[in-house]
Amino acid sequence: MLVSEIISLADDQCEGSYTVDQWLALFNWCQDDLTPVAKILTPVSGISVTVTSTKTSITIANNADLATAHEIVNVYYTPASGTEVFMRRIDQRDNYSKGWKLDATKLYLQGLGTEATGSVRVDYYKKLTHVTYDAGTEVYTPTTPEIPSEYHGLYVSYLCGKSQQREEENEDMSIFMAEYNKAKADFELDRVKQMEPWRYQEYLAIKQAQAQQGGG
Repeated sequence: MLVSEIISLADDQCEGSYTVDQWLALFNWCQDDLTPVAKILTPVSGISVTVTSTKTSITIANNADLATAHEIVNVYYTPASGTEVFMRRIDQRDNYSKGWKLDATKLYLQGLGTEATGSVRVDYYKKLTHVTYDAGTEVYTPTTPEIPSEYHGLYVSYLCGKSQQREEENEDMSIFMAEYNKAKADFELDRVKQMEPWRYQEYLAIKQAQAQQGGG
């Protein structure tokens, strides 16, 4: 569905009147809530680095792509006259092993050899994009959500639930949010199965155990 269609569906189902800006605020809250489970894998390559004493660092905010990252997944390094090497993630306290680590602002690579320059490639799960609206053209950007279309109904349930919460329609709010949480759990399992299949069976068992405990 288009973002405009999602908002229109939510508006039709809910009590109260909301402006575009108010709907967008709720929509973008939903984007933030879905980001950890969406697992939208995105690559960025050709990040030039200078190596000093076999180490280098990349300031995340200075790279437009990495600045949208929710989670770094894979890191690769290519020395100026060499071939690409997969870098494993290492403990934050490890200052000697070959690999990469992360803090709140920088991606660090170490054990890179003696060449003074090279390039880095990163695979990451991106943050879902906050939608904006141009009142002059009446266009939403982006026009459609990034998650698979079969899960676009998540947005309708979330928008309806949160809007009914504002209206103090607690019964309707509970119904919509129950729909949302159930669909979100299904979406999460589906994304783990697709993007991290080696984790799926263990992850499924954990979720089933949590459901049984909740039901008890």
